[in-house]
Amino acid sequence: MTSFGTLRLARDGRFPATATDFTALDFRTTGLRPGHVVELAAVRARADGTVLTEFATLVDPGRQVEPGPATLHRISRRDLDNAPEFGEVLGDLLDLCRGSVLVAHNLPFALEFLAAELARLNVRLPPLPVVGTLDAARQALHLPNAQLATVADALGIGEFPGHLALANARTVACVVSSLVTTHRLAFTDPPRLPQLPRFTSGGRVLTRPVEDPAERSWLAELVERVRVGDGGDPLHEAYRELLKAAISDQYVSPDEAHELASLAAAAGIAVRRTHLDFVTAMREVAADDGVITEVEAHDLTRVATALGVPEVARDLRTAERLRTPMRVLVLGETRAADALRAAVLAAGIQLAKNLTASVSHLAIADDVPRQDPRLGRARERGIVVLDITTAWTVLGLLEPPPTPFSAPVSVRAATPPAPTAPPAFAPTARLAPVAPPPRSPATPARQLWAARALMAAGLVVMLFSILALFGGAPFAGGLVLAVFGVGALCAGWYLADPAPN
Repeated sequence: MTSFGTLRLARDGRFPATATDFTALDFRTTGLRPGHVVELAAVRARADGTVLTEFATLVDPGRQVEPGPATLHRISRRDLDNAPEFGEVLGDLLDLCRGSVLVAHNLPFALEFLAAELARLNVRLPPLPVVGTLDAARQALHLPNAQLATVADALGIGEFPGHLALANARTVACVVSSLVTTHRLAFTDPPRLPQLPRFTSGGRVLTRPVEDPAERSWLAELVERVRVGDGGDPLHEAYRELLKAAISDQYVSPDEAHELASLAAAAGIAVRRTHLDFVTAMREVAADDGVITEVEAHDLTRVATALGVPEVARDLRTAERLRTPMRVLVLGETRAADALRAAVLAAGIQLAKNLTASVSHLAIADDVPRQDPRLGRARERGIVVLDITTAWTVLGLLEPPPTPFSAPVSVRAATPPAPTAPPAFAPTARLAPVAPPPRSPATPARQLWAARALMAAGLVVMLFSILALFGGAPFAGGLVLAVFGVGALCAGWYLADPAPN
């Protein structure tokens, strides 16, 4: 059986990955347990994001093998009739992987299917170096969940149709590039690249055309803010990816619901409990702004009913939303921009992909050109424009932990734009960040108490001088006491609120 040399990308890694070639893998499969692969995709890219070559094909698992959840991955048995078998494309796959580190998002899930296919062919390979982006993204970004679409959102990567293996592999290649360059993750152990055997290429592939991603619904955005799935179980992570894809179009068909339930049951997942937790988390995020509208209530009720947990959507109190919900667009490809996007998602705030009329706040990283036309359009529409530092305070987010300075690196700009993603944004000039208003230095506790004592004493002395004058005391004596009282008050005020440097 083929073994894998699992590597880890981490902030404390001692072996730089910036000179490494990565081959991003993604599979569409017959189920959650091996299982057969019915589509494979591999994208070879440098660490800086430059795509070197791609390979994608449908895979015939055998004439008697059904393709699995066809309504979810959109692959029918007829689609596979003219596709090559896994053994016919293994040579092409290994040629593309040679001399590189293999990378997948949900790594254990992908490796389980790859190992099963190699075992059926009785092929044993030397230990392959592999790394997962799911665990690496969890460490680099504080996200509500680690699904691939959520990670891509946080890193400012374009949308992609999740049912296509090639679109997913391209996204994984962009994710690992960002983690290695912008976020400076490195290997904790040096990768060992083995000599791979050569197999005859079948020369026959059947690639599905890459589609434009569907327009994002509010449910697709909501699912990316759902706070579940941090346990790290690969099987549950894979199932939640399928669940998210089914929910994102705001309608779960009876066939989708049946296939989801069948997949989960076959994999030993508690179907009802998983659906109950997921839809409950959706409801909580939808209510984060204090209001659930009639449209939101209607969609949540349909999803809950289709997934067999209608009780989650009962007693939804709807109301007209009197204010526009906060919707934030973050421009830039720096580490600070990624951290802000992750914090926006974690806080349950809507994260926009493009500058539309629904955007309420625009945050700008310092790699965004001053002449970017989106800045002018945002101001014309009355959108609040902020620099990254000020945005944390204005949006009411917790400040990120301090990180060592590193120059912003654009990794997406080096990647040829995929048909599914918007054009890469190449910075030509830097926008000077807006300086936050000066803050007074914090007053030490002892100094604050002394200031309060002086002000209290000043008030008492002034009151005593007034009473003394009304009681017939000499005017000169009362005036002296009043002067002392005013002086004490002024001294106390000065100590309590010193002028900033």
